[in-house]
Amino acid sequence: MKSRIPRAYKKEKQDIYNKRFGIIFNGEDNLKPLMTENIIDLSPTAAQCADTYQSFLVGSGFEEDLETENLSDVRWEKRTPNDLLEQIGESVARHQGAFIWVGYNANFQKYSFKVLPYELCRVGKKDDDNYSGKIVVSPNGWGKYLKADEVDVYDSYNPNAVIIQTQVERDGGWEHYKGQVWFFKMNHKYTYPVPLIDRALSFAEVEYHMGLYYKGTVQRSFEDITYIRHREFPNEEDERTFIKNIEELSGVENSSSKLIIKDDWDDEKESIGNFKFDTIKNDVNAEKYAHFESSSSNFIRKAFRNIPPQLIDYVAGKLGNTSGEDLVKAQSVYNALVAKDRLKLERLFTELFHNYEKDMNPTHNWKIKQYALLKDGTINQ
Repeated sequence: MKSRIPRAYKKEKQDIYNKRFGIIFNGEDNLKPLMTENIIDLSPTAAQCADTYQSFLVGSGFEEDLETENLSDVRWEKRTPNDLLEQIGESVARHQGAFIWVGYNANFQKYSFKVLPYELCRVGKKDDDNYSGKIVVSPNGWGKYLKADEVDVYDSYNPNAVIIQTQVERDGGWEHYKGQVWFFKMNHKYTYPVPLIDRALSFAEVEYHMGLYYKGTVQRSFEDITYIRHREFPNEEDERTFIKNIEELSGVENSSSKLIIKDDWDDEKESIGNFKFDTIKNDVNAEKYAHFESSSSNFIRKAFRNIPPQLIDYVAGKLGNTSGEDLVKAQSVYNALVAKDRLKLERLFTELFHNYEKDMNPTHNWKIKQYALLKDGTINQ
């Protein structure tokens, strides 16, 4: 017997370049970020895992007290470094990357930052050194009716003063300069980082479709599905009256459990008048689907850096003693599992605030405090 590796395991990822917009597609249809957002939002476990991963990723904020600092250039709007950390953390938790706009002043110092919606940003064409010098942003999304003049093009992040000056002169002065965009990625194997949910897409879809099935069952009030077959009515008014009477008898909420079909049958075999009633029994049993629910939830948890089940599924009797010992240990374990990712964010902020117009963090300590569910929730590492 011969065996072979399924094609799915042999398919290589290849960049798809679009000349019209000068971008590299994210996904075959260029809508993968939107698909990622939708599948996470439609799966209860995936949404909770993304939120939990984000919480542990950004921890309890920076060790340095920076709450009095304001990054916003709008006088009445306050945005601290911790707020910026939360925004970047949310994008990273869902997409493993973030697009960050960086503004410069005439002294070539950074003065403002803004996290752009990940699903609106695309990478420009790469040069011979595999470097993309442009980031293209579509404020209206990447639908098929998008026009080339509806996108904004930014230079990729490069804080070199000579490079910035060249860009400013090209744009016609500082008043026309749009700044740069840093495409921060947690992994660099491909042009776009692979979202964590990619490892469990099928299981997230299982949760979504099971929700639709349960919804339909509940809307029918767990009733059997009844097929009402009838011969042709003498006129359309009689048929409409018949259907209306069935709906009133069933009630609006249960009308979906009745299916009315115009039919005919041979009276020589069975003579039962002008109506026939057939039933499909509803054998819904929650235990029948319990395995699919638990397995899907388990695989989704593993996709998000193997979140301990105690942090996701708060099942009675599974949290240890009344002091929450199991929860404390699970929290400590996950803090350790996310430590490498948290370190990448610390390096990001060290670079972001290098040559910032205000020395708001004189110690240059951008270490992120570990997340704590409980006051004694984290075991020191």
